Amino acid sequence: MRFRDLLEAAPDAIFEVEQDGTIILLNAAAEAMFGYAREELLGQLVEKLVPQAARLAHENHRAGYAHKPSIRPMGVGLELLALRKDGSLFPVEISLSPIRSIRGHRVIAIVRDVTEWNKAKAEINALHLQFTISLAEANRQLEIRNREVERANRLKSEFLASMSHELRTPLHTIIGFSDLLAEELKGPLNETQKRFVEHIRNDSRHLLELISDTLDISRIEAGRLTLHPEEFNASEALAGWLEKLRPLANNKKQTIVEDYPSSLTVFADPIRLKEIIYNLVSNAIKFTGDGGTVTITAKRHGEGAVFRVTDNGIGIPEAEHEAIFDKFYQLGATTKGVPEGTGLGLAITKSLVELHGGEIRVRSKPGEGSSFEFTLPGGAVR
Repeated sequence: MRFRDLLEAAPDAIFEVEQDGTIILLNAAAEAMFGYAREELLGQLVEKLVPQAARLAHENHRAGYAHKPSIRPMGVGLELLALRKDGSLFPVEISLSPIRSIRGHRVIAIVRDVTEWNKAKAEINALHLQFTISLAEANRQLEIRNREVERANRLKSEFLASMSHELRTPLHTIIGFSDLLAEELKGPLNETQKRFVEHIRNDSRHLLELISDTLDISRIEAGRLTLHPEEFNASEALAGWLEKLRPLANNKKQTIVEDYPSSLTVFADPIRLKEIIYNLVSNAIKFTGDGGTVTITAKRHGEGAVFRVTDNGIGIPEAEHEAIFDKFYQLGATTKGVPEGTGLGLAITKSLVELHGGEIRVRSKPGEGSSFEFTLPGGAVR
């Protein structure tokens, strides 16, 4: 009785079939699934539930299964169809299990209607296909926009490079003639005229620096800035570069401390290395108060070299340590009224360091000063 209850409660159709294919037992789910009353199927061949076109093949498979029975799914890799009483076909999954009886082997067949499962799978596949198509289209559109952005950036960089070059020519003329006026070769100037000429000279030089920065960043972005490395004594070069920057520190009564070996030979672009040092040291002087200290160190580091510029100035919040290397980024309120340039200096410095194969990092806290450190890899050092 308990077995009968379990059989009738099963959600799948269950058949017990003799070796010759005769149905000897079925449950209520089988009646509902196939549309037959139980009496209509008992004693009938199981092929009654198989589509006409597949019956011969099913008989052969059944005979083969009888010779080598085992627990397994039926029709692995095939789409199986079953036949209802009303002649309609529906997809099924069938599991076979042999059992032994006094009359020999019988087969228990468990049949599951997978119509809804197949429908859900088809909907999922359709959604996946639609998603794949949509994703491919989105990627195509993104690629087009990326090319447009790259082209716009290239055109912008080329325009800035061209304009920067054109602006430098008349600016050099202004600086040259203001220098001649300041030398008073063509006659003396009164104090007011001297002050005016000095304003022209200072502002022209500042404008030339801004144009040069714009030209550099444009060349870098356009991929037109080429390094010309050579082997030279970085220690001697540093001494010369810092000597030219010392007047800026003297104006603020600052101390410049130099700490590097007498001979540190590197293989780098001397003009661009000078630009890196100028940017870092001039920034340190600018953002350090009167009487402060700026320290420049250089030493071998493994097979490479490391350079460091440290100050005891106003410092930089940790949240801005990465942003300060972005183009046109300015610290704003952090500078406490210190005049700033275009915000290109550190962006250029980072690009130049990376073009050499090195990297740059900053350590800084507000009120405690800053330390900018950059490396030259072993391949750039001798």
